[in-house]
Amino acid sequence: MRTTKMSRAIMPGMTNQRGVLFGGQLMAWMDEISGITAKRFAECEVATVAVEQIKFLAPIPGGVFLDVCGEVVSVGTTSMKVAVEAWMDVSDGQAQKVAEGMFIYVALDEQGRPRKVEKSL
Repeated sequence: MRTTKMSRAIMPGMTNQRGVLFGGQLMAWMDEISGITAKRFAECEVATVAVEQIKFLAPIPGGVFLDVCGEVVSVGTTSMKVAVEAWMDVSDGQAQKVAEGMFIYVALDEQGRPRKVEKSL
């Protein structure tokens, strides 16, 4: 499986004093979804080795629904790149991209050492 998606309702306890989602919370969700995506794809344990970038494109107010989507976009010998996007529902039934990032994972063997990723794109 190359893709994974999770949905969240942004609750008051997740927001800062301006009523928008904490950036660190979104970063944690992006790392979580990219890790699930990489593990499902490689069918083994994985570890985050780098976050190439995270861009926050718009504030995410409390009360909205947010989808965080991960997709394996590149596979090396032992590593995978996972692109992550976050989309929030907007009032006209459309979705707006509010964040994007690129996460790098390494596949691990039973001893926690890098192992070959057996799949390709």
